[in-house]
Amino acid sequence: MAKLGFRTINEMVGRSDMLKVDDSLRTPKTQHLDLSEILKPAWKMRQNVATYRVRQQDHKLYIRLDNKFIDEAEPALTKGLPVRIECTVVNTDRALGTTLSYRVSKQYGEEGLPKDTIHISMKGSAGQSCGAFLAPGITIELEGDANDYVGKGLSGGRLIVYPPRNSQFKAEENVIIGNVCLYGATSGEAFIRGIAAERFAVRNSGANAVVEGTGDHGCEYMTGGRVVVLGTTGRNFAAGMSGGIAYVLDTAHTFASKVNPEMVELDTVTQPREIAELRSLIEDHRHYTRSEVADRVLRNFHHLLPSFVRVMPYDYKRVLEEQAVKAKEDKLRLSVIDLVPSRTASQVDLASGVLEEILTPKEPTPPQVAPIKRHEPSVVDVEDSMADEASTKQRMQKLDKMRGFMKYTRLGEAYRPPRKRTKDWKEITTRLTESELKYQSARCMDCGIPFCQSDTGCPISNVIPKWNDLVFKGQWQDALNRLLLTNNFPEFTGRVCPAPCEGACVLGINEQPVGIKSIECAIIDKVSNHISLA
Repeated sequence: MAKLGFRTINEMVGRSDMLKVDDSLRTPKTQHLDLSEILKPAWKMRQNVATYRVRQQDHKLYIRLDNKFIDEAEPALTKGLPVRIECTVVNTDRALGTTLSYRVSKQYGEEGLPKDTIHISMKGSAGQSCGAFLAPGITIELEGDANDYVGKGLSGGRLIVYPPRNSQFKAEENVIIGNVCLYGATSGEAFIRGIAAERFAVRNSGANAVVEGTGDHGCEYMTGGRVVVLGTTGRNFAAGMSGGIAYVLDTAHTFASKVNPEMVELDTVTQPREIAELRSLIEDHRHYTRSEVADRVLRNFHHLLPSFVRVMPYDYKRVLEEQAVKAKEDKLRLSVIDLVPSRTASQVDLASGVLEEILTPKEPTPPQVAPIKRHEPSVVDVEDSMADEASTKQRMQKLDKMRGFMKYTRLGEAYRPPRKRTKDWKEITTRLTESELKYQSARCMDCGIPFCQSDTGCPISNVIPKWNDLVFKGQWQDALNRLLLTNNFPEFTGRVCPAPCEGACVLGINEQPVGIKSIECAIIDKVSNHISLA
């Protein structure tokens, strides 16, 4: 700047007279090119003209259409009441609904309002960024068309765009919204009756959209959400797409040549849940836009279903499969419940899991080759190795209280089938037998943890190892007497207590904790049943 004689940036603005042409870079095509008239500085044509900002610009925010929205939406903003707003828009009305969304987010936070609390019906041609950052609870319904960036940063709202009801042209053959729509959308819905221009749903990370055609670079860098295209697309579809799923209706069988295959795979839609989700989106599109294309697709849905191409990123598919396997393992693990409340399975989940296994066809499993077992000598204690056959048999029949926490596993109480337990007043779980309870009491190692042996742990000061040991010895009456010293209602606490003792059990560090609730409940049940029979 100093070499050119400038002291500030403002002095440099517009000084195109300081530019010089490098004639050494000219080519036969540019040797006669003269841009001097285009680059002539403004101050050479008009004396004392300003070439940089010398006064504040009036953006006229006080006459923006959003002010009307905020005023008419006052019942919704203050009391959460539903409102409906009607207006006419022109292409100088930009970022419609954005300031209103700010008010909703400020008042109600990220959750926003219930769906369709504020419904804005527009007619005309909307300017850029219509519905940008639209908050949950706001619906913008536009009868007309819109410029670029429709739904930019969509954050939970709903966008509906369709041509005028009295228009004669076919919506599916005409562009109705501009470029880069749904850019960076995080959630919400968009239903577009017509074609979207280039880069539709670029960087979409969570919104669901239905459109009747797209330009080039559709779903570029998409990371989440669902996009349904009921028509043709441009080239380079799904370039850099790492998440989400796109469904494209390819009746002409030309879509594969327009896809960027670097990160995605193409497949048909076969899973029942996925088919239902796809159909639901198309039904919503028909409901909100009265789309003729959606109506034709739904009337011939089963015939056109093979023509839908599912576009899914490789890594996204792998993650979904891993989550499905993990969810199935969790259901199997919860089929036998623990009585620790945080690990207790829901009855509804268990019932649905059983029904799903019955309804899902099972694939034949290939025959498995039995692994070769290597016989290696087991290491035993010295006192065990010196015993004869008779004492060995006797020792095997005798439970090991000293090392029970290492030898025996926890037994849970399984739910009875729902169809049976809803018809009687019996226990909802299958109680453990006396021998099984003896195994469970053998797992208590009397570790000395204060929670089980003092009045600072158990809320009712139960001394748990004492009656565990008596149950192990078969002294049920003594166990009840010990229990009643601190607990007046063991039949109640043994069923509904949240069992903080099991959460504090030292054995729970690397194994399942001792089944204290099962033993406590069994003590009162067994002795009371014996007394009633006597």
